[in-house]
Amino acid sequence: MLTWAIAAALSCAPPQMEPAATVGVAELISLRDISGLSLSPDQTHAVYQVQQADVERDDYRSAWCLIDFTTGDIRELSDGGTIAMPVLAGLGRRTGMWMTLQPRWTADGRAVAMLVRRDGRTALQTCEVRRVRCRLFMTSGDVEDLVWSGDGRGILFTSTPSDAERAAARSEEGDLGYRFDDRFDVFHTLFPLRGFETNREVRHIDVPAGRERTANAQEIERFETYRRSPISTTMGAGRSATLFASAPVPRPAFLSGRDVRDFIRLGRGGTAWTEPASPDEAGSAPPLVLFASQEGDNVRCGAPECEGYILELAARDETSVLFIRREGWGLSRHGLYLWDIDTNTVRSLLVTDDVIRVCAPRRMDAICLHEGPTRPRRIVSVDYASGAVRTLVDANPALPEAAFAPAQKLEWRSPRGDELFGYYLTPPDARGPRPLIIVQYRASGFLRGGVGDEYPIQAFVRAGFAVLALERPDPIALRAVVRDADEIDRREWEGLTERRRTLAALTSGIDRLVEMGIADRARVGVTGLSDGAETAVFGLIHCACFAAAAIGSGVHDPMSYYLTSDRQREAMRLNGRGPDDSQFWDDVSLSRNAAQVTAPILAQVADREALFMLEAQRTFSDLGKPFDLFVFPDEYHVKWRPRHRLAIYQRSLRWFEFWLLQRESEDAAFGDEYARWRAWHALLAESDAPRQIAQPGLHTQ
Repeated sequence: MLTWAIAAALSCAPPQMEPAATVGVAELISLRDISGLSLSPDQTHAVYQVQQADVERDDYRSAWCLIDFTTGDIRELSDGGTIAMPVLAGLGRRTGMWMTLQPRWTADGRAVAMLVRRDGRTALQTCEVRRVRCRLFMTSGDVEDLVWSGDGRGILFTSTPSDAERAAARSEEGDLGYRFDDRFDVFHTLFPLRGFETNREVRHIDVPAGRERTANAQEIERFETYRRSPISTTMGAGRSATLFASAPVPRPAFLSGRDVRDFIRLGRGGTAWTEPASPDEAGSAPPLVLFASQEGDNVRCGAPECEGYILELAARDETSVLFIRREGWGLSRHGLYLWDIDTNTVRSLLVTDDVIRVCAPRRMDAICLHEGPTRPRRIVSVDYASGAVRTLVDANPALPEAAFAPAQKLEWRSPRGDELFGYYLTPPDARGPRPLIIVQYRASGFLRGGVGDEYPIQAFVRAGFAVLALERPDPIALRAVVRDADEIDRREWEGLTERRRTLAALTSGIDRLVEMGIADRARVGVTGLSDGAETAVFGLIHCACFAAAAIGSGVHDPMSYYLTSDRQREAMRLNGRGPDDSQFWDDVSLSRNAAQVTAPILAQVADREALFMLEAQRTFSDLGKPFDLFVFPDEYHVKWRPRHRLAIYQRSLRWFEFWLLQRESEDAAFGDEYARWRAWHALLAESDAPRQIAQPGLHTQ
């Protein structure tokens, strides 16, 4: 089905506004995000998507935009559709993350194709660049990937079942009753999630005629060869990320037998690739080294910059490769480099504490996505000769860097030996130690609200808190040598290695800020979603470090074992997390440790994960202890609805103001909540067991 695309509902040009003096909840929730950057073949234009939450409509607006690098002009190509949350393969469910597939250009650069979410389906859209005219193709299913045909007149694509198709398949089975099996994740829903995927058939659509058919063998080969495409993720932690299509892309024959981790084609039959730097380190994420092949000759890059944690590759031309590497203390820095294959030399273009990703090389510069601790994502150029960074697209000009509370980088080593980093922020008028809020569990890129974007860092600082945005230490050495994900998971759970390592990072970070005179040890709040919530709960059990906590997802309690799939429960039993493993549950279960936890807990969770909170909340309630649980409807692991995100921002801020600053807002919407919190506060004040404050270095082994 072919329809004309509607005009853009969100302008690519930001509205003319006076620059903000400070940044709070309202500014953070209405930030404009950039995603899906794609450079034209002649390198004179680029397409990208702008996205923004609309609290009034409780939805998102987006627009596909076109920038002309020659003139600097920016035009709207089309409306970008609503939030695109793919159903993840293998899980059969969404996570709440907005994922934008990089648009694909025709070889002549006259047209570009992208995906848009419209009317509950993910559809194909093509746009003629000069005429700024777009057409929408409503195919069967949700389109997941696409490639232009060789003649530029057709598009090859694959799709997954749409929501309506999945619902129809479930309904048909439901008439006879669902067989309760491994397709269920009971915590998420009481119908099967998996088993409704179909084989990914490659289809062809004739763009001028709008006709769809099954692709032939030659077209399938082309699709599989050229489907590799980055995906930009703009929600969640607000970090730049580059993921690749899940299906393997056929490698050149001469690379068979090599442990190739990433590769690109250079033209004229050339190829560049990465492989493990050492045969002794061939795990899931080892240090890599860069190679190239031209006319049958393999060249190993001899520069030290070509070895390490290389993230992405891009061909500047047939003889040079642009690449990005994580490096420095705790891998906290990003380096952008240009390798000249003929001379086997490397030019360092930029090494920064900021995040720079999704770079597209041009002749004299690279076009990249760039973000820093107090700079939301923007599109920049990086000059090869000077390394100068120039902003090309700033989607939030009314939020200059001066409006943000400055973020200072902190580097330290944990008692376990891990290289750690994070950023701390303090109120501009801070005098003496301040109450501290820990925001987890990533600190790279723009510091908005932590993973899940639930805890508004700038609003916390504006309210009078010091904030530590903490980067969780990953098992770098383990991932370098072990490739099997299940084995890594087993080792991380063994002896609770992951939890102890992360808690040691958090507590030693508190120690540093206390020593610096920034934080008040008696008034520390902890936050977290997902792994961050697990760390917060583990700390509540094993460390009297926190005066209050706010978490955004479920916790490990004995009941959680029965809410997961057959496969997950088998893994839990093998890893010592079965229903009879009492020592494990004593160490991680919030419900089993409710009597000894003294910090009040705020939990704001998705309805699809609320069952994970039930055992802990009921136990705390029976004991009369403060555990305030809020459940948000139609939500996923990462909350996506703007009104819910705003409510979580606001309640988290009020929660910590109440417990750490003894301050109440005049907002009438929180009246009932304050009454409940006051009652809990009175009960805690009358308790015979006042909270003990942890001393430096406690519980870090």
